[in-house]
Amino acid sequence: MKQLMRSLKTTLLFFLVISLALLAGIVLQQNKSQRLLLQSSNENKAALASRYSNAGTIYSRDMTRLAYSQNGQRYYADNPELARAMVQTIGDYTHNIGNTIEGAYQDRLIGTGRTFFQQVFFDFAGKGLTGDDIILTVNSELILYAQQLLGDSRGSIVLLNYQTGGIICLVSTPNTYPDNVVTWTDIPESSLFNRSILGGYSPGSTFKAVTGTAWTESDLFDPNYVMYCRGQEPLLGTGSVTEDRGEGAHGEVDLQSAFQISCNHFFGDIGVQIGSEQMLKTAEQFGFNETLSVGRLIAKTGTYKTVPDDQFLLSWQAIGQPIDVNELTVSPLHLAMISGTIANQGIMMQPYLIHNFVGPLGSNYDATQPETFSRINSTANIELIKEDLIATVEQGRAYGSYIQGYTIGGKTGTAESVNDTGELQTNSLYTGFIDNPQHPYAIGMVIEDGIYDTPAIAGAILNKAIELNLKDN
Repeated sequence: MKQLMRSLKTTLLFFLVISLALLAGIVLQQNKSQRLLLQSSNENKAALASRYSNAGTIYSRDMTRLAYSQNGQRYYADNPELARAMVQTIGDYTHNIGNTIEGAYQDRLIGTGRTFFQQVFFDFAGKGLTGDDIILTVNSELILYAQQLLGDSRGSIVLLNYQTGGIICLVSTPNTYPDNVVTWTDIPESSLFNRSILGGYSPGSTFKAVTGTAWTESDLFDPNYVMYCRGQEPLLGTGSVTEDRGEGAHGEVDLQSAFQISCNHFFGDIGVQIGSEQMLKTAEQFGFNETLSVGRLIAKTGTYKTVPDDQFLLSWQAIGQPIDVNELTVSPLHLAMISGTIANQGIMMQPYLIHNFVGPLGSNYDATQPETFSRINSTANIELIKEDLIATVEQGRAYGSYIQGYTIGGKTGTAESVNDTGELQTNSLYTGFIDNPQHPYAIGMVIEDGIYDTPAIAGAILNKAIELNLKDN
């Protein structure tokens, strides 16, 4: 009997210790959650820092640390240039920048989004206050290279896997160092704005890939259609599309040569023939006017709005230069999605940044699965447009992006827009792809306020991506 009583006492003591341990873990976790709520109402940086004292690490796909906690402090990439290049995407623990990984996935990083039983399990393992790690799809070397290529310009480069939607590279300049954001000092104008996913630019001649696709969907489509370009003479009369200033007449032009020389007259002409209704339908097949997010991050596709049956306005819209009340914008991410769709047989993939999460005990979970975002109508001859973009690189104005031994398709663009100070500026754009199942990369690029050799920049970063032989993402 005494032995039984001792056994019962031992068992009760054991359960009491376990219960106290569980209670302590729950109380600590509740306190942590309470601190989170308090810290969202502008308390001091010390309190904000404590929130991330045991937060998980954010890694690039090549397992370079982009943000991590050590000895109770939050740090960003050890290479300051990498930290600067990623600041608008990664963010900071003070959340001075919105719409970032640090903010949008805060619950995963600090471990407050777990179920009761998950929390109990991690408490038992001694990991109850440790956050989860996040592995992104981006490659750190490619990010650094894109930052170098953009230099001091205002612009963005986005590279994605058009078969999966995984974003391999996104850099927006100007940017600044995370420490500057935390202390709120030395922050250049617009350096916290993520042009890559939120920018809205007139697409210029890059939009001709959409117009060309709409032409192949039109009932009036004729693969042998030829028109005569008259240069500076307006296509339909005063106020309608003309060639760029200083551009002479191109003479007889068909679809492929129109892509190669970027003939405004040809694309303005077929845009008018296509009509506003079909142009809108095709634009929306390419994702225009659709709601877009990148995981929990807010992003945006382009806008497309035009006055129905106004041929003069439509002739400009068809070449990617909206005028008057028409609207036409695109982000660098959307530019990459557009050319990726053409390379991917008319399927536009949902872009994503999160490859997977890693729990405190090292288990991988919630790997992102590829999803279709949009699809081009089966009546479109997407293969023809793809061939024309390849010809534009091999024999036309996008030749600078040519890479020996690889099939590259691409389209350049320039577009006028009004900057923040109300002045007219010219932006340089590029959209393109590698037609290779081992390297299924599409690129979107915008560099503001100047004429830049975007094909050469695109060729350089695409070549770098090939050299890196990137992992699946």
